[in-house]
Amino acid sequence: MKSKLTSEEKQFIRENYMNITTPELTKIMNEHFNRIFDNEVVRNYKKHQGLKTGINTQFKKNQKAHNHKPIGSEFICKKDGYTYVKIAEPNTWNLKQRVIYKKAFGDIPTEKSVVFADGNKQNFDLDNLVLVDRKIKLMAKNKRLFYKDKDLTKTGLLIAELICRSSEVRKKNERKD
Repeated sequence: MKSKLTSEEKQFIRENYMNITTPELTKIMNEHFNRIFDNEVVRNYKKHQGLKTGINTQFKKNQKAHNHKPIGSEFICKKDGYTYVKIAEPNTWNLKQRVIYKKAFGDIPTEKSVVFADGNKQNFDLDNLVLVDRKIKLMAKNKRLFYKDKDLTKTGLLIAELICRSSEVRKKNERKD
């Protein structure tokens, strides 16, 4: 919304802009002139006139952001439904199922993935977390071998492993011929 400022309004801004944020100045102007100003109009005028408030908005050394989360904090990603855990500063997060599995069984190789046997991304019981090769996970997904029943899923992963291994053997034999 474009709005022209009168010379009186411009003078008011020049006299009152120091040590005050643009939204606060806009509110004061609305009350003083009994008019509705948009924050953008005031902000643009200040910018074009080179008026700086004197308020330092930069972080000081070692100052933490208002939304800083400590190590161990968790959140559920709305996009994929997985739970993430903060594992290190300043901003290192990992999947909760990987953190739990690693704590219980040790390091997880990069070519491996931790899947939920029952498909419930919030069930972190150790018997529900299964370590599987990424290629076997992909095969199981493509063949629709993941189920809500964890025993069926574990069987499906074994079937996917057999399919992958038989494919590898077949390719190896074809190279020999």
